[in-house]
Amino acid sequence: MTLSEALAAERTRQGVSVYELAKRSQLRAIGIHKILDGSTPNPGILTTVRILSALGRDLAWLGKQLGT
Repeated sequence: MTLSEALAAERTRQGVSVYELAKRSQLRAIGIHKILDGSTPNPGILTTVRILSALGRDLAWLGKQLGT
């Protein structure tokens, strides 16, 4: 599983729209969309942490999803 896949799956599982995720993370919706669809496969760590936090998750959770 990739970072994009893990974040997209969790967003979908929680039923959170891209726009709501943008609001919660204080990031631009287009930037989040590009991360979730894989167009931006390696976002910065701070961006990743903001998205994870907006989803109520942390880096430990992400590590488990990515198999690390």
